[in-house]
Amino acid sequence: MKVIRDCVHGDIEFSPEEMKIIHTVGFQRLHGCKQLGLTYHVYPGAKHSRFEHVLGVAQLALQIATSLKLRGDFFTDEGDDFFLDREGLSLGKVLRFAALLHDMGHVPFGHTLEDEMPVISKHDSFEDEGDQQGAYGPSRMEGAVREVLKESENEGYEDAVLQVLLAISKSKKDDELYSLVETGRVKPDHLVLADIIGNTLCADLLDYIIRDHMMTGIRGSYDPRIFRYFGVENHTWKGKSYKRVVIRLVKHGRFRRDALGDLLDILKLRYNLSDKVLFHPLKCSADSMLINAVARNGIGEEKLMEYSDDALLHELRNDPMGRMIRKRDLFKPVFACDLDRVSTFQKEPKEDVIRKLHRNTGNVRTNIEEEIQHRLGFTTEQRPGALIFCPRPDMTLKPVRTLVQWKDGATRRLNEIKEQDDSLIVKQISVLQDIYPRLWRLYLFVRPEVRFQGHKIASVFTEVLKETTGLTATCDPAFENYLEDPDGCWDYWAGTKLENELEARDQYRRLDSGEKQKVAQRCWDRSGRRESEKVDERFVDGGKAIAHKDGDAWVRAINQVVDDELKGAADERSDPPQRG
Repeated sequence: MKVIRDCVHGDIEFSPEEMKIIHTVGFQRLHGCKQLGLTYHVYPGAKHSRFEHVLGVAQLALQIATSLKLRGDFFTDEGDDFFLDREGLSLGKVLRFAALLHDMGHVPFGHTLEDEMPVISKHDSFEDEGDQQGAYGPSRMEGAVREVLKESENEGYEDAVLQVLLAISKSKKDDELYSLVETGRVKPDHLVLADIIGNTLCADLLDYIIRDHMMTGIRGSYDPRIFRYFGVENHTWKGKSYKRVVIRLVKHGRFRRDALGDLLDILKLRYNLSDKVLFHPLKCSADSMLINAVARNGIGEEKLMEYSDDALLHELRNDPMGRMIRKRDLFKPVFACDLDRVSTFQKEPKEDVIRKLHRNTGNVRTNIEEEIQHRLGFTTEQRPGALIFCPRPDMTLKPVRTLVQWKDGATRRLNEIKEQDDSLIVKQISVLQDIYPRLWRLYLFVRPEVRFQGHKIASVFTEVLKETTGLTATCDPAFENYLEDPDGCWDYWAGTKLENELEARDQYRRLDSGEKQKVAQRCWDRSGRRESEKVDERFVDGGKAIAHKDGDAWVRAINQVVDDELKGAADERSDPPQRG
């Protein structure tokens, strides 16, 4: 056995066969794929990779399986190896191999490019070719897994490992999952292995939930006693029973509230991770920039699989978005709203329209962004200047679907427990289930240098959004209050004042969009922003400092700047430059 020290689980032992997998080129690629993508721009310590994550998943998968064996569940003591199945294949090796390889289909910044606003297919997807055998494949997951198993001389486990990974990919929908068993695509035993590795409450979740909290510096952990609650029971679906991994909430006929409490604690940790980390506004901004850069440069799945995270950013070094990400010069939010503040009076359901925006179906999201820039007269240097971040509308807390052994001994999903069964438990689960979708946010991000026009940009955005999709969106009042507070977002506050002064002039309103943009930018450059070399003498002490000391004095000064710039614009119109 080879021992590898892990920062979360300590020493982890690996067999010679597993070490051969770890030492393949394909597996080593995971060193370059960060688990949390661009989150390090918010939490600098979040640079851990998928490599250490899958090592941890393999360790916890074995821990769950060992716990099941000790209780006589599923695994037995028959033969020299308790992991042997009826055909003599080592289920232990299948379990560990699949745990090690379950993220092999990930591209760099995988969840950003695959899930948040998908540019490519998901890492664990298996495409249905529709042949007579109903085979699934090929996909980048299957290709990567087969290549690693072949290189490590473990080809004999290809079909079994891919069956487990296929079951994991279909675990969200019972009808699709069980149809795989009925048609012989997945062995019944492999459902249990899939549940252990990557279903609801599983080794995957139990590793990343503690690892991600640790590496971001956020305190959060669960009671290791949770491993004692795992069991294997029959789950009935459409009159048929299937062996599945469950959390046993009953012991010797007694309901275990401590087990339920530990389970709910994990749900809270998962919510906390999404709230503080996965959907942090700065991370969403960086993600939207990366998605835009990858899409505009036409980098597809096959090419992405050749890159690590850093190599992809290096490839994008000459792209405006790529350069800004590398410098942490991130776009700023000027609009944000939750799902309740989005509505439509069209026949098409709101969620369906949002899903198109999320997936950029028919380039709807790209078209809206380009129309905003066109109407505002953004220069070539200012493009891309506005980016939409729109998550999928059906955000769910996956662990609420955990299979549990209920008071009556039956196997149920946690979120299917009825009010009459236990009203207090139902309320606790309902709260967690209901608040998770409220993390959904529709954002509009803009270049830092144009956030002073944020009020105008946001107004144009809502107009174009309604014209294009029929969606009416209203900015969150608390976020709007932050933007309009000079102590919260000074450039937005000052830019709004500037916009009001400009719009009050007939001369400005007669200009075209490009001319308006030039005048507004010149006024802003002279208004005392630190990075400008064109600061007007009235603002030599700093526009922000003057505004805080005397807001009226700042408005009077900006009025004079506006008058000067409009006069200059009029002179340019009356005396256009002569062609040589």
